[in-house]
Amino acid sequence: MSYTFITGGASSGKSGYALERFISRRDVTFIATGIETDEEMAGRIELHRAARPSEWETIEGPIDFIPAVRNSKSSALIIDCLSFWVSNLVYSEKLGHDDIVAKAVAAAEFLEKIDREIIVVTNELGMGLIPEYRESRAYRKTAGEVNQIFAKYAKDAYFIVSGIPVKIK
Repeated sequence: MSYTFITGGASSGKSGYALERFISRRDVTFIATGIETDEEMAGRIELHRAARPSEWETIEGPIDFIPAVRNSKSSALIIDCLSFWVSNLVYSEKLGHDDIVAKAVAAAEFLEKIDREIIVVTNELGMGLIPEYRESRAYRKTAGEVNQIFAKYAKDAYFIVSGIPVKIK
């Protein structure tokens, strides 16, 4: 069994769509990659927590979410989101492009073999303006390549537009 890949713009409804797919289930693990870096981010994290059913397990996996997948006993998992994961690897772990791409390949290959329902959520960053600063352009390039890797290994993929899922694979 492989996983489902969900992408779209910021605040497009990706996480809501992922939650909706598993909302009637009790044995779900939500693997969160976001890190509380400021008050605004703390508020966003709290809103995401409040949207999840209370019986779902939440595991923080900002740097390496593979142990959370391995250790979870749930039959369904949501990993939300790859964009934060890449950001954490760039800014917290100081990893370069090639190391992040290698981690992405290893993680996607690992998830492809897991016999549970998994949803991977990410932001599509390549449809906006070209960032002004080199560091932002490098992040966007790395995140875009990571998204391509995860989309390649996914069994199906959805692009969320204004809350509407469009199957792309």
